[in-house]
Amino acid sequence: FARAYAEAEGLAYVSHYNDLTVIAGQGTIGAEIERQAADTDMVVVSVGGGGLISGIAGFLKGRNPGVKIIGASPRNDHAMLCSVRAGKVVAHADAQPTLSDGTAGGVEPGAITLPFCRELVDDWVLVSEEQIADAMRRYMTYDNQLIEGAAGVAIASLLDIAATQPESIKG
Repeated sequence: FARAYAEAEGLAYVSHYNDLTVIAGQGTIGAEIERQAADTDMVVVSVGGGGLISGIAGFLKGRNPGVKIIGASPRNDHAMLCSVRAGKVVAHADAQPTLSDGTAGGVEPGAITLPFCRELVDDWVLVSEEQIADAMRRYMTYDNQLIEGAAGVAIASLLDIAATQPESIKG
């Protein structure tokens, strides 16, 4: 709708993920991670269209090629992972509703984020709706803050990694 409206009104449309300037801006999160935790060796990022992880991974891998970047997506809707596996933009054929509306939806044809995700993301974790809800509840219980579903995906993925690969988690 936004793209059609912008075109009809002669306005510029800026994608929330499929734009180099937006991706560069999201890379400042990588700079903040480095500033706060310079010895970080793994970062888990929720993935929708891939802009956020492209920016963060681009910055961090540029500074430390050994940092492991983990893409986190809901099992119910993971179009970018499907596209990475296919080597081209594809739809998640059996996508279902998810608590993570911030990562839900497809990847637009010609997305500049696909090559970034293919090159920069080292591994992927898919989490269930139950894991997302549990992560959100845990965060609310222990940190007394409300988080949305996409943040729950990242936390659920980190909890999954800690449970299945504890040797990969420091401290």
